[in-house]
Amino acid sequence: MKQDFLSSIIDLFKAFFMGIAYGFYDLIPVKKSARLEPIELNDSSWKKYFKIPEWRYFIVREITAQIVIVLVLLIVVRTTIGEFRYIPSESMLPTLKIGDKLFVEKISRLFHKEYQRGDIVIFFPPATASDGKDPISNDPLSLLIRLTGLPFLPQPEAYIKRLIGLPGDKIEIIQGDGIYINERKLLEPYHEGSPEFIASYNFGPVTVPQDTYLVLGDNRNFSYDSHYWGFLPKERVIGRAAFLIYRSLDKKPSFFDSSML
Repeated sequence: MKQDFLSSIIDLFKAFFMGIAYGFYDLIPVKKSARLEPIELNDSSWKKYFKIPEWRYFIVREITAQIVIVLVLLIVVRTTIGEFRYIPSESMLPTLKIGDKLFVEKISRLFHKEYQRGDIVIFFPPATASDGKDPISNDPLSLLIRLTGLPFLPQPEAYIKRLIGLPGDKIEIIQGDGIYINERKLLEPYHEGSPEFIASYNFGPVTVPQDTYLVLGDNRNFSYDSHYWGFLPKERVIGRAAFLIYRSLDKKPSFFDSSML
């Protein structure tokens, strides 16, 4: 009995690795013959997948192959085309609200197109923003998690900010006034003329080093961004927010409560 159990486990491992091989083989665009199913052996019920060794081997192999195909296609799409992200904080008000869902495009990066001033970028924060500890790791599991973005796996934290300073720019933020880039004031129409979004702090002047950006949240006084932790290395940018795909419209009016004053 023990030997039969061990043999079954070995067969399942073989089926798993064979399924991985079949999955990659199925992705190759060549004509292939269909894989034969095991003989029914007079049992057409679902129980055959558990009772009959040949069917157990077959089902594990085929399911594994399909999972490999899905993961590979998912990685290709997320790496070359884009992915979806949602807004978790108020740092990008009034442009983006908590709960907004965005499509983050990555196609332009494939063509070595540089991001432009004013682009909203999503990125993995540098170690200086995380108490000196890099939030991303390159071990196989962490890499798989980042590449696939599967929701049931713990994803590394990502920030979303507006790209303000390009390499070589001289940046200065003047309290209550605004941002000056190379001694010219930056006009920011996305603030809708509201003074509450103008920085209530001074910063700089600083010069943006090569291969880095200076990024700020539109909600200047409530954003953990470059004026706190420094410059963003280019290689940490995930992509550019291309368009808004979802915003909740379920907010309802309420009555003023004087007891809260």
